[in-house]
Amino acid sequence: MKRSTHPLFYCTAAIFLLLASSAPHASATVVVLSTNQTFADRASAFGPSLGIHQGKLGFLVEPQWDPTGCQVVDAPCEDWVALLRRGGCSFATKVRNMQQSGAVAVAIGDPDTSGWVTMYAPGDTSDIFIPSMFLAQQEYQALHNLATLSDTPLMVLLLQMDDWMAWPMMHLVILIFISPSIVMLFLYISYKIRQRKKLMQDLAPMHVVAKLRIKQFLKEKMGENDAEECAICLEEYTDGEELRVLPCHHMFHACCVDAWLTTQKKYCPICKRDITASISQTTTSKSSSLQPQQHILPLFLESFTISSVERQTS
Repeated sequence: MKRSTHPLFYCTAAIFLLLASSAPHASATVVVLSTNQTFADRASAFGPSLGIHQGKLGFLVEPQWDPTGCQVVDAPCEDWVALLRRGGCSFATKVRNMQQSGAVAVAIGDPDTSGWVTMYAPGDTSDIFIPSMFLAQQEYQALHNLATLSDTPLMVLLLQMDDWMAWPMMHLVILIFISPSIVMLFLYISYKIRQRKKLMQDLAPMHVVAKLRIKQFLKEKMGENDAEECAICLEEYTDGEELRVLPCHHMFHACCVDAWLTTQKKYCPICKRDITASISQTTTSKSSSLQPQQHILPLFLESFTISSVERQTS
């Protein structure tokens, strides 16, 4: 028998999809080594990624001649990470210019508006081989102050975090409060489905009920043991009414017993006999009675063939 999938499986999948859709894309971080401060950022949709558990070390520097990075500049030092301001040109143009300027990575921030932005680039970006990321307003301003106010180049470590580590506390709180509700919802749905299946198993199919014998009631032809009233509606039979005769020989109004068998129980209201059991037994007996005939026909043909051959040879 095929096992049905446990409802908790669907519950777990639903929670995972819900959290995956609500999780932020800030899956990387900038670590300032001198102060041990960390700043979240969002990796761009083009160019290489840093890779989980891998990092890139460099000096965070803002180009003096063009803070937007819309033109190629002289490299201020080796292994430098360009800190750029959003605007002036496309994200891909900024990254290409800084790549040509010798930067090992690019961090672009928005000093005017808050919120996260996923950096996209139209067309082919296979020529971009340095990673890039976006900084929100608060993170950009903090890193900008540290980089410009420091007397020496600010050494940073760029890391890509696991997505589960990047979720903020608010999402974890939502998970704690939503998960029990989702579990209870799926358990309730599973209970209703099982209850519905059990109910359908206790009902008689309409086509089975329609095959049961119909008899017209005539009071003058009543037997000694025949009931004079319907046991379901408790109304007396009148001449000409259609009565449904069950396999147990109990009779009821056709409309009453049909509704009972298809919506309440598949058992006789009086003797509690299953009306579908007798039909299945009848079908089984018919199929078994045909089996001897199926064996007799080949034997008859075989004997007829042998006798014909003997007459021809003689």
